[in-house]
Amino acid sequence: MYLTYDQYEEYGGTLDETTFNQLEFEARAVIDWWTFNRLHRETEYSEAVTRCMYKLISLIAEKQQAMIVDATPSESNTSVRAGIASESNDGVSTTYNTLSAKEAVDAMGTELQTTVRMYLTGIYNSLGQNLLYRGLYPNE
Repeated sequence: MYLTYDQYEEYGGTLDETTFNQLEFEARAVIDWWTFNRLHRETEYSEAVTRCMYKLISLIAEKQQAMIVDATPSESNTSVRAGIASESNDGVSTTYNTLSAKEAVDAMGTELQTTVRMYLTGIYNSLGQNLLYRGLYPNE
């Protein structure tokens, strides 16, 4: 676990512990994928790692709350409502931004990728390995 629930609360997190544990697992999987699991052997994590986890958890939670999926993602007519595009008061008309499920998933992936790169660029583990180095170090 790269971020404990106590640390999450210290950073200002408001999720309950059960929800946090579910989202922490997802956020950790994102970091592990981008870092080739270079944090698995660590016992202590830098502030950059814990803050990155906090941000990823917040992003995943926001996306889950903001998106309403109308059907399964495999269907071509699937859309996600990600917010109100326009409203009118007198005629009571509301228009929503809609994205295909694929567009919404791609947008979330891009945002998660940007977050990982922003927080972990230039950060090394205790073995001196750059976390975001896309090659392999000896003994990996």
